[in-house]
Amino acid sequence: MTHVKAALSAFVPLSMACILQVGCDRVPKGLEPEKLILFTPETQLAQPGASQTNAIRVELLSRAVPGLLGGDGTAHPIAGARLTVESVDPASGIRATPAEGVTDAGGTCSFSVEVGKGFGDQYLDIVCADTPEVRRRVRFVAGVALQNDRQEGAAGQPLPKPLRVTLTAPDGAPVAGAPVYFTLARQPGKAGKLSKSSVKTDAAGVAEVTLKTDPDATGRYEVRAEVADGARGMHTRPFVIEALSMCVMRTVIGVLGGLAIFIFGMTLMSEGLHQVAGNRMKTVLAYVTRNRVAAIFAGTLVTALIQSSSATTVMTVGFVNAGLLSLQQAIGVVFGANIGTTVTGQMVSFKLDGLALPAIIAGTAGLLIARRATWQGSARTLLGFGLLFFGMTLMSDELKSVSSFPSFIRVFQSFDCTPQPGQPMPLGAVLGAIGIGTLMTMIVQSSSATIGLTIALANSGLLNIWTAVPIVLGDNIGTTITAILASLNANRTARQTAAAHSMFNVFGTCIMVGLFYVPVRGVPCFLHLVNDVTSGNVFLGENIGRHVAMAHTLFNVANVFFMTPFIGTLAWLCEHLIPAKKAPTATVHLEKNLLNTPSLALFCAMRALADMTDTAWRTAELALRGYKDGKPVKVPDVEAMEDEVDRNQGEIMDYLVQLTRKELSEQQAAAIPVLMHCVNDAERISDLALLIARRAETQKTSARFSKDALEELETLLEKATTIAGLTHESLQDGRFLAKAVGIVVEDLEKLAHAAMQGHVERLQKGLCTPERGLIYVEVVGAVENIVRHLENIAQRSDQLTEAAT
Repeated sequence: MTHVKAALSAFVPLSMACILQVGCDRVPKGLEPEKLILFTPETQLAQPGASQTNAIRVELLSRAVPGLLGGDGTAHPIAGARLTVESVDPASGIRATPAEGVTDAGGTCSFSVEVGKGFGDQYLDIVCADTPEVRRRVRFVAGVALQNDRQEGAAGQPLPKPLRVTLTAPDGAPVAGAPVYFTLARQPGKAGKLSKSSVKTDAAGVAEVTLKTDPDATGRYEVRAEVADGARGMHTRPFVIEALSMCVMRTVIGVLGGLAIFIFGMTLMSEGLHQVAGNRMKTVLAYVTRNRVAAIFAGTLVTALIQSSSATTVMTVGFVNAGLLSLQQAIGVVFGANIGTTVTGQMVSFKLDGLALPAIIAGTAGLLIARRATWQGSARTLLGFGLLFFGMTLMSDELKSVSSFPSFIRVFQSFDCTPQPGQPMPLGAVLGAIGIGTLMTMIVQSSSATIGLTIALANSGLLNIWTAVPIVLGDNIGTTITAILASLNANRTARQTAAAHSMFNVFGTCIMVGLFYVPVRGVPCFLHLVNDVTSGNVFLGENIGRHVAMAHTLFNVANVFFMTPFIGTLAWLCEHLIPAKKAPTATVHLEKNLLNTPSLALFCAMRALADMTDTAWRTAELALRGYKDGKPVKVPDVEAMEDEVDRNQGEIMDYLVQLTRKELSEQQAAAIPVLMHCVNDAERISDLALLIARRAETQKTSARFSKDALEELETLLEKATTIAGLTHESLQDGRFLAKAVGIVVEDLEKLAHAAMQGHVERLQKGLCTPERGLIYVEVVGAVENIVRHLENIAQRSDQLTEAAT
C-alpha cells in the first residue's frame, strides 16, 4: 500500500507537468511582428554578377509575450508571414530570387541573391509585407574578396599571414593600381599596429598589409578596409577584416584568478552568513525531526543561508554520524540542500557586477569597524558578495575575449550537444558534457563555482543552452564527492546518507537525460519549459545566463518534487547497499565535521554529556540499590561502566579543546569551561558509584533494613532518579529545566533530613543496629552527594543551552 501511495504521489506531479507542457505548446494567437533576425552576415562580399544560393536567411519574431512567471516575456517566431526583398538602388542590378517568401513553422525564410554586375556597394531590404516598418538591410560588396580573414595568432607577434584584399572589375579582370585604405579601428590593447595605412593593388588586384599584435592583450582586432579610386569611379564603404590574438599566460591567469576570487568570495560569504545564522542551526535541526517536508525546507533554508550545499551535506553527514538525525531525516535535508544551492546560480546570473566594488568597500570598512561577532559576520558576507561578483566579472571578461577564437570554439564543439535539424540531441555528446561537469565539480569541490563558470562561458558565447544544461547536470553529480569524502571515516548510517545524496542526483540526471528526448515543438520539453518561464528566447542566444540558472533551479526543484515520495524507498536501498553490522545504538558521537559550526558542536557535546550523565547515574543507581538491598553488585561490572564514563570524559574534553581553536562568540567561549565542569561532575558520579560498590562488597552484614527505612531510602532514590531524568532531558533537548531540578532537589533534601531524624529515633528505640545504621547513613549521604553533582550539571545546562542556540 505504501508503494502504491508513493507511485500515485509521483504520478500526480508528472501529470501536472505534462499538462503544463501541453499548455506551453500553444503559441499565442494574433502575434504582432517586431523584428527580423539575420542568420547570415549583414555585409557580404561577392564577385560582380555572381549568384549566391540562400545568401539571406532571416527569422521574423513577434513582440515579447510574458511567460508563465511574467517578466519581460519571450519573442515568438511568426509562421506564415509574407516577406519581400527590395533593391534599394534598382540600377545596381542586384535582386533576390524569389523576391517574395513565406516564413515556415519556425518563422524563418531564405532567399538566393543575384549580385549586380557593377563594382561596389549594393543593398537589399527585407520587409515584412504586413508591417512594412519591420525591415532589415543587407549589403553586398561586389568586386571585393578577402583572404586570410579571422586569423588567430600569438600576442606580440605578426599574424601568420598578411591581410589581403583582392579587387575584380565587372569584366572579371583584376583591378591594378587601385588604392585601398586600411585602418586599425579596434584592438584589445594599445600596442597593435598595421604595417601600412594605404596600399595600391598589384597586377593581380591584390593589396595586403601585416598586423603586429599587442604582446599583453588577448582579443579581437578589427581592421577596416575601404576602396577609393576616384579616377575609375570605384568606391566602397569600409568593410571589416577580423584578426585574433591570444596572450595565453594572461588569459589563463585571468580566468583562474577570477575563479579563485569567485570561490574565495563565495567561501567568505558562506562564513559570514554562517557566523550570523549559525547559532540558529539547532532550531532548524529541531524542526527537521518533524517530517520529511520539514526536513526538505530545513535543508533549503540552511543552504540558502550558508550558500554551500557541500557544507550543508557535510553537516548533515555529521549529524547522522553524531546520532542526531535518522537516515530518512538526513535524506530530506539533502534534498533541500539541492534546492538551496541554486540561490548562488540565480544571483550570479543577474548583472550585478556594478555592485561588486561598492560591496567590497563597504564590507572591508565593516570588518575594520565592527566589534560584535554578528556585525563582523554581516561585513564578511557583504565583502564575500562583492568578491564573488568581482571574480565573476573577471572570468566573464577573459572568456568573452577568447569566445570567438576558432581554437576555443573547436574545443567546445567537441562536446557540443546542439542537435542537427530534425534530429534529437546526440547522446554521446550529452554524456560527455555531463562527465565534464562532474569532473570539474569533483576537482573544485563546489557546484556553485562550476555553475558560475558555466554561466560565464554561456554569457561569453562559448556554450549554448544545449550544452550548458548537461554540464549543469554533471555539476550536480560532482558535488556529491564532498559528502562521500566526509563519510569515509564515519559510521554506516552517515555513509548511507552520502550514498543517498549521490543516488538522488544520479537518478535525477538519468530522468532528465530521458526528458531530453521528449520533444515539444521540436525541442526537449525541459528546455522548452526553461525558455518559457525565463525572459528572452534562449534558442536565439538571448539572456542565456539567466536560462542556465533557471535550468539549474527547475531541475533541482523537479527532482525533489519527484523523489520525495520515494525517500523511504531510497533509505531502504541505501540500507541494503551499505548494511549495518549491528543494530544502531543511541550513543551520540562527537562529530568533527560540526566543529566549524560552534553552536552545533556545543549542542553535540551537550548530547554526549547527556549520555555520559545517564550512564553515570545508571551505574550509581545499580550500586546504591545493591548496597541498600544487601545484594552487592559485582565490582568488575561497575568498573566496566565507570571505565566507559572515563572514556566519554576524555573524548568530550578532547572535542572541547579542538572547539576552543575555532572562532567563537563570547558566550560560546564562556560555555566551554562550564561544559568541562559538568563533564567532571558526571565523571565524579561514576567514581562515587564505584566507591559504593566496593564498600558494599566489603560489608559483612546481610541484615535487612526495617520497612520504614526501606521506604525512606526508596523515596530518596526515586527523587534522585527524577533529578537525573530532568538533568538528562535538559542536556538532550536543550530545555531550560534548572528551576524544576532545583525544586525537586529541595524536596529531596527535606526527605533526607526527615529520613535522618527517623533513623535517629529508630536507633534510640533499639529498632536499628549500629551496623545497619552505618549502611543507612552511607546510602543517604551517597544519594545527597550524587544529587549535588546532578544539580551542578542541571544548573549549568541553561547557560549551555543559551550558548548552543
